[in-house]
Amino acid sequence: MSSYEDRMSEKYGFFGDNKKMDTDEQTQISQNEDTQESQVSDENNLIVPLEAWQTVLNQLGNLHEANQLMAEARERAAKAEAEAEFLREKLKNTREQLDTASKKKKFFFF
Repeated sequence: MSSYEDRMSEKYGFFGDNKKMDTDEQTQISQNEDTQESQVSDENNLIVPLEAWQTVLNQLGNLHEANQLMAEARERAAKAEAEAEFLREKLKNTREQLDTASKKKKFFFF
């Protein structure tokens, strides 16, 4: 069995100090790699009509815009909820102060 360096030298031209590859061998290896890459890319690609692709992109844009609008709406709702809670507490405190003030006996000295 050959060493790692030998295998890499044969396959990719690494560690070329020990062995030199002929230019024909290097060309053949690169052509084989290109052919393999094109076969892989062909397997992963689909031919889609341009109109259908544009429709998908438009829908994706609409979804993105809707997501942004929902985020803004959630932010406004959270702000309104916090403000409503604050105002409820303020109203409660004001009513308590009013009740306390009305229960106190008022003495007027002239």
